[in-house]
Parts: sequence; C-alpha cells; structure tokens
Amino acid sequence: MRPPAIAHSVDRRTFLKASVSAAGALLVTIPLPPRSLSAATRAAEASTWCVYLTLHPDNTAELMSPVMEMGQFMRTTGPMILADEMDLDWSLLTITWDEPVLMRKNGKGELDSRYGQVSAGGSQSVRNNWDYMRQAGATVRRMLVEEAAARWRMSPDSLIAQDSFVIDPAGDRRISYGELAAKAARRRVRPEQIKLKQRSEYRIMGKDAVSADIRDIVMGRPLFGIDEEYPNALQAVIERAPALHADIASYNREAVLAMPGVRHVIEMPRKIEDHWPGGDAQVLAAGIAVVADSLWAAMQGRKALQARWKNGTSDDSAQQIQEFRRLVAGDGVANKLIDRGDVDAAFATADLVLDQTYEKPLFAHACMEPFNCIADIRSDSATVITGHQVPHWVAREVENITGIDGLKVTVVSKRMGGGFGRRGDLDYVREAVTLSYRIKQPVKVTWTREDDIQRDFFDAAAVMRVRAALKNKRIVGWQHRQAQTRGRPEASEYFPANVVSNYRVEQFASTSNIPCGPWRAPTILQWAFATESMLDELAHAAGEDPLAFRLQWLQPYREYPIENWAAKTIHSGRMAACYEAAARLADWGRPRPKGTGLGIAGQFTFGSYAACVLEVSVSEDNELKLLHAWGAIDCGFAINPNHIRSQMEGGFVDGLNAALFNDARVSEGRVVNDNFGSLRWIRLREAPLSIEVAIIDSGYGPTGVGEPPLPPAGAALANAIFAACGKRVRRMPIADSFRI
Repeated sequence: MRPPAIAHSVDRRTFLKASVSAAGALLVTIPLPPRSLSAATRAAEASTWCVYLTLHPDNTAELMSPVMEMGQFMRTTGPMILADEMDLDWSLLTITWDEPVLMRKNGKGELDSRYGQVSAGGSQSVRNNWDYMRQAGATVRRMLVEEAAARWRMSPDSLIAQDSFVIDPAGDRRISYGELAAKAARRRVRPEQIKLKQRSEYRIMGKDAVSADIRDIVMGRPLFGIDEEYPNALQAVIERAPALHADIASYNREAVLAMPGVRHVIEMPRKIEDHWPGGDAQVLAAGIAVVADSLWAAMQGRKALQARWKNGTSDDSAQQIQEFRRLVAGDGVANKLIDRGDVDAAFATADLVLDQTYEKPLFAHACMEPFNCIADIRSDSATVITGHQVPHWVAREVENITGIDGLKVTVVSKRMGGGFGRRGDLDYVREAVTLSYRIKQPVKVTWTREDDIQRDFFDAAAVMRVRAALKNKRIVGWQHRQAQTRGRPEASEYFPANVVSNYRVEQFASTSNIPCGPWRAPTILQWAFATESMLDELAHAAGEDPLAFRLQWLQPYREYPIENWAAKTIHSGRMAACYEAAARLADWGRPRPKGTGLGIAGQFTFGSYAACVLEVSVSEDNELKLLHAWGAIDCGFAINPNHIRSQMEGGFVDGLNAALFNDARVSEGRVVNDNFGSLRWIRLREAPLSIEVAIIDSGYGPTGVGEPPLPPAGAALANAIFAACGKRVRRMPIADSFRI
C-alpha cells in the first residue's frame, strides 16, 4: 500500500483559516468524549475533544495528525484507523503534521493534549487511540451517509460507504464525500447510530502500508529538530559539570566573550528536580552556556572556557556492581515487592534447587539524533520547537519556568531521531527555555554526542539472584532478589508471576547518585535476561527440551489479573503461542552443526507478547557469530503488519546490541566512555544475517510493538551460546566473554 501524500504542518490557526476559506473546502470537527474522564465529565466536555479532518470538493482529504513520532509508525497507523472506519480512499488522503493543541483537565489544573493521546511512550499509543480513532471515523462516515440519504430521500441504512463515496446499491448511483462534506459537517448523529466495522470489513487495516513520511526520510528532508532553523535565533552549547553533583568553581568568562560571534556566557546552577512527573528526583548538572551567532562560534567558545569544577561525587559503576553482588548473595533483609504462597516450604521439599546470579550494566540511550531545542520566550506567549515524547510536559515546563500560561505555548513537535524514553525527559528543553527567557531572544540549544552520553538518564544497572525449585520437573518455587541503581523491577508481575504459585520478589534500596530513567522497555530486558536464562537452566537440569519445558510450565493456559500501569491481565496461552510460532520458523527440532546452537526466550511487555529464537555459532577459538533470528509477536489485531515486522526486526537488533555491547561506565562520578569510539555499538556485519517474523492474530484488540521485541533478545543470545558451546553466560555485556 503506497503512502498518502504528506503536507508538513503550519500553524493550526493558519490551517483553520485555509480550510474554511478555500472554495468549497470544509473543516469537519467530530466531537468525541475524552478517553479518561468520568461519564459526567465526558458529557460536559465532549465538545472540547475532536479530530480535525478536511474534505475538499475534489474528494481529497486532509487529516491533521499531532501524534508524536519517533519511529513507532503512529503517524501512519493512526490515520489508517480513522480512514478505514470512515471508508476513505487511502490514496486521496494527505496527512498534515500538526502541533498538538492543549487543554486543561476538567477545564483547570494539569495540561493535557486535546485530541486523544498524542504522546509516545510505554507502547501505548495504538492501544489508547484505538477506540477514539475508530469512533471518529465511524462518526464522519455516518454524517456523510445521512447527508446522502437526505438528498436522495432514502433511509441511511440502505446506503453503503466505500472509497470516499456514498453508494446507493439499488439505484446504481453514488456521490463523493467532497460533494457531501459542506452540509454533512452540520449534522450531529446520535451515538446509537454509529456502528463500528467488524474486522472482516476492514479494507485498509490489516494490510501492509509504508510509513507516511518514508519518502521525506529517504530524500533527507529536514524533519528533525536538529535540522530546524528559526528567525533571529542564537545558538547555544553548554559545558556541563563532568562529575555528578559538581558545581562551578571557575572559568574564563572574559576570554570567551572576546571571541568572534560570542554574545553571552551564562551560568546554569545545579538543580534538583523531578525529571518525570511523579518520578524520582534527579540532579540536573551545573553548566556554563555559551550563546553565539553560530553553532561553530558557540562550540569554539565552549572549548575556551577552561572550566573548573568542585564538590563532585565519586560514584563508580564497577564498585556499584560489586556492592550489588554482596547484597543479593547475603541474607540481609530486602523490601518484599511480592510474596505469594509458601516459598520457603517449596524450596525445602524440592527435588532440585538452582541458585544463579545474573548481571547487567548501565545502558546508555545514545539516540541517533543528539538533543536539541529551540525556545522563543516572549512576554506573554512562547514557541518551543523540539522532538519530545510528551508535548504538554514541554508547555508545562515553560509555564513553570516563566509563568506564561501553558495554553499560550505553541509546541512544534519535530520527528525524533530516536527516543526510547530519554526524550520524555525535560533537561534539554529546560535549558533552551531558561536561556531564551533570560536573554529575551530565541535560542537553539544543541548537544554533542559526548553531552548526550555524559548527561544521560541510564537504564539501571542490576544484579539479580534467582533461586528456582523443581519437583517432578515442575517449577514449584521462585525467589528473585535484586539490587539496582534506581527504580524497581518493572516486570515483577509478569511471568513467572502467577504461573509459579510460590513466588517472591525482593529488592534492595539503592543510594547511588547515578541518574537513571526510562529506557526502551524500562528494566524489562534485565528481567527477561534473568528469568528466561533460569528457565533454560532449569530445562537442562531436568533433562528437558527448553521449548517443551516452557510450554509445559505455562499450562494450564489461562488469563491472570495483574497490577501494572500498562496492562491489567496476562495470558499464559498467548505467551506459549509466541514460543511455538518462533520455534516453527526456526525449524527448532532440526539438528545443527557442531558449534552452532539455537536459543529461545520470550517476554510479555506492556500488553504484548513476543518470543524469539536466535541461531549462533561459537568457534573453538571463541569467535561468536549471530547467524539467523526468528521472532513471533502477539500484539492483538495487526493494523499495519509492515510496521510490526519493522519494529520486530529493529527491536530485536537493539536488544542484541544492548546485551552484547551497551555498557556505560562511570568512574569518579563521570562517564568515561562517552562516544562510539569507546562505547561499542553493534555493526551491520555483526547483526543476524536474516530475521523472519510471525504475527499472531489472537483476536484481541491492538497493543503496542515499540518495546516488546527488545527484552527477549539478551536471554535468547545467552541460551543460544550455551546450546552452541556449553558455556553459560550470566553477565552482560556478553561481548566481553567472546571474540566478535
């Protein structure tokens, strides 16, 4: 399916003016109830939630899509949902990238987006917009059908809509949406008249569609924030404290101000603030901003600062891991997150108990596009141009810093060159807003790659001790003890919870100063690495095939309730189906040559299920090669199979890279490997030669795909290595143990 035409966003007011002034073109607004308010509040505020769609007289259509895009395809998937329910001709649709329009919840209080969920994170964009976009499309379709029925003096139920036309099957006549739009837009249909399609009726969803902006990406159009220019904007770079918690001691201010093109040198003191609403407090580094006429001048000025720092911490990631090992190995009291059944009795009566420790280091984000932000703070309004996962947080940050009403902040959201949770943080936005506010001029802040890694909010390092008990070759007890930099085991309610009746998860508190934050499938790769490696070890200890052992362990297949922000239930049968599908693709039972082995792993992540099988070879001189990979995913209804396969391929490789190489090291409070010369990253020749994907239609509604493919990768790799050479790897980065 070819992509629709793309029109890049202009100011919303300009769009509205153009829509109503063009001859015959009409803006259709579809009032819909908010997705998260009470019934009474929805009724009172329904008119404030709507989808904007323009139907032109020539029967072309234009959809304003404000959903954030960082590679998860939502700006294609969302319009597919609406267009299918509306029975639009996909080839006649133009998608306009538009800045989100904000509102205050319940008319006051916290800022939020007005049109469904436009933010990106937690693999929730599709799930949270699914009903909203379907209702919008079905509403417009009904409005158009009713207008055609009125013209023909017929019952609307005797007409059908198809490919941007309303058709009278009996009378062999049809009329275009473009002809109907002007009067149809005035109609208000009753909720009981709006009928959603059955899956068998979908014409667009369920079929491959390429990304709506693929041509612009391939042609190198300036889609990203780092490409953006802004009238009269000064350029800024910031020299930040190299060590955590350090303060400014001295710098060469006068010499830098004397350099050509440098306008300002501004101190930015260290601050302690929440980096995510409701999250852990983070220390924002002290810095010295050099603001100049050009980026080059600012960078040269930064080099000349000769900054000195004081009072930094001495955190050391290697020492931290040593402390984590000591904690989990001992019998010290830890915080019990979950304690079900009688774990101690299960271990006391078991036939076999395995006790193993698994480790992962700090993971850097290293998004391909370094952070950047343009801020233009005026007296009573503001414009911010950046790629951020949650635009209303950007507006709120402007409000907090400047006092300007967040509803008067225009957030121009650019496509993100990778996000992975890191572009949900606000530090780079805060810098640009603060500088513009202070110097009363537009400012663009640009980070270097070294800035990006040195000031990252890492995925937490962790040491996990797992004890598992077998009786009659069945898992009867499971204890997970974990120490990590920050946060908690995000997946503690996921498998093996519920399936193992005697189940305990414990966590030690951390006093580390190393900043951590959301990282693609936050903390779930480490959980999968420990649990799926232990499952493999249990299978071999029991003399069972690893696949057969997993399928037997998950029985009886059933749905369990869980307490998790991203999902309310988890189904062991859906997980088993993913194991089976990936294994079928890999021809699991076929013997492999000596030195070659298959490893399998799976994980439930934020509502979706994914499993993968990896084939590797390990030579006698310890050379590791990744040969082939097979994956299966159950993400409910597959709206766009093309995008799901792409996410599976990219997510799996991303997970392999993390397990093999990602290792951000901190010494004396500072990151010591801050670019790709020292922070090793996977190369094209090192990735699997092929990746084949199966998409399982389980009959459920759609769930996310951005994160689920990643977590199983590390365990699948470790298990494949064991199958190939008999060496059990329990510590990441795995590349430290092999020649790659």
